[in-house]
Amino acid sequence: MRLTLALVVGLLFLRIWDPWPIETLRLKYFDTLFSLKDAKPSEYLAIYDIDEEALKKQGQWPWPRQDLAQLNQQLLEQGASAVVYTVLFPEPDRFDGDAEFANSMAGLPTFLSAVAIQEERQQGWHTGVAMMGPVKDKVLRYPGILPNVSILQEAAVGTGIVNSSPEVDGLVRRVPMLLRVGEELYPALGLDVLRGLAGDPSYQVKASEAGVQAVRVPSFNTIETDSVGRVWIDWNTTFEAPVEGRIVFVGVTAAGISPMVPTPIGLMHPHRIQAALFETLIQGTAPVRPDWAVAGELLVILVLGVLVAVITRFFSVPWVPVWVGGGSLIAASASVWGYVRFGLLLDAAVPVLTMLTVGGAGVAKRMVAEYRLKLQIRGQFGTYVSPDLVKQLENDPSLLRLGGETKTMTFLFSDIVGFTPISEKLQDDPQKLVDLINRLLTQLTDCVLRHGGTVDKFMGDCIMAFWGAPLDCEDHAERAMKTARDMLLILDDLNAQLDEENLPHLNIGVGINSGQCVVGNMGSQSRFDYSVLGDAVNVASRLEGQTRNYEEWILMGESTVQYKPEWTKYVDSIQVKGKSEPLKVYTLTNVAD
Repeated sequence: MRLTLALVVGLLFLRIWDPWPIETLRLKYFDTLFSLKDAKPSEYLAIYDIDEEALKKQGQWPWPRQDLAQLNQQLLEQGASAVVYTVLFPEPDRFDGDAEFANSMAGLPTFLSAVAIQEERQQGWHTGVAMMGPVKDKVLRYPGILPNVSILQEAAVGTGIVNSSPEVDGLVRRVPMLLRVGEELYPALGLDVLRGLAGDPSYQVKASEAGVQAVRVPSFNTIETDSVGRVWIDWNTTFEAPVEGRIVFVGVTAAGISPMVPTPIGLMHPHRIQAALFETLIQGTAPVRPDWAVAGELLVILVLGVLVAVITRFFSVPWVPVWVGGGSLIAASASVWGYVRFGLLLDAAVPVLTMLTVGGAGVAKRMVAEYRLKLQIRGQFGTYVSPDLVKQLENDPSLLRLGGETKTMTFLFSDIVGFTPISEKLQDDPQKLVDLINRLLTQLTDCVLRHGGTVDKFMGDCIMAFWGAPLDCEDHAERAMKTARDMLLILDDLNAQLDEENLPHLNIGVGINSGQCVVGNMGSQSRFDYSVLGDAVNVASRLEGQTRNYEEWILMGESTVQYKPEWTKYVDSIQVKGKSEPLKVYTLTNVAD
């Protein structure tokens, strides 16, 4: 859990740092929000495109300004209420048409455009701005400005800046309401159109040490801005309405003249961007990024991240995607509701990314830990228990306790009887002796595993096995009895094969006992084995040794016989080392399958 919590803190600091990938992700998410609103036609604006067809009729661009005067007259006759030119007129007309163009502005309110530039040039026009706070220190600055020729500048109702403010991914989403050139503040074109049509002489701007807060044209509602005075544009307006009764934005769309600008809804010509800005301002639909947005988003990232970290620690892995998906849906829904209902831009992308990242890391950590546990189980038990039992332990490691615990189990010892004479007969061919012993032990081991037992260890030619661990087994005694029976059957078949190979017969003694023991990992910290300790284990070993004194190859303690007395018969009472009282021992008779 410490890893996932550290990841949450790291993502929190990443959001505070806000590198361009994080900022880009947030902006792309905002683009998704912008697309949620259906497009609707403008009630106030129309567009006039100077396109390829217009250039065929009127000639190449720039047109003589007498033609623009005629355009003004044409728009006036069509019922336009005002005209806004997003093209610049910084030089006198080569056809001496400036006076005629200026005169045409008397009949139709006309607004012109200017652009702030990176060169030192400060021959702008005077604007009236009422400032509250350190406005000039917070707005964007440019070294110079490129205005229109004076005769047109004076005839126009107003002039505004058409500079945009691309984001880190190159798209225009926000437009500065005011720019500073020298000591003068200049308004955006859309803002000045709003002021000019309202007949207000100036603007009101409020700023604090944190940045610009709002801009206002006295006749309209306050326009909230970001810290440098930019306003988010609402892109869901179309401008295909007729000219009559509307403000007409004029721009050049002919190929190769006016570069198109990338926006969230695709490439757009500058006059359409300015039209969208004006529509946003007059409708009061500018999306707002509230002052508390960053703090709120950081809190959401912290809460959701910690929540997912806890979930990945304490819930099963299949539940993690459910919780992460549910939390992501809630975060995104809250953000969408805030935008659709109140126009708030609240980022859900980074909180969702945090949940996915923390959830994924938590699940990966769990999967690695489980994989390591499976490898540990497989390495520790793979050759000692049946593959089916290993699979059960891998699928549900909770069934396994690797620490020591006390359990009631059954133990079996099997050893070759008369091994010394056999080894003497094969002393000239030790490899054949090894092959013979391995041949027997392999079949006996398979028999133990087939009956669900655990092979504890091999001690020379002796096998030690037990039932009841690592998985609980209620019928541990019965399984051990069946294993002993099958061992003798296996030995009969093997001896028949050895006769054919002219090899000596093999015999085994089997001792079985049940009782309590301590089972778990035993050994040093660097090397250990899963094994058992207890008096009942020692008795099983002693019983195997006693088979040499009887004609029975299987001897069992009374504690084992009590589980299935009908399978057994009494043999004798014997004294074994370490016991003060004689032990009753039994052998197998008829073992039911």
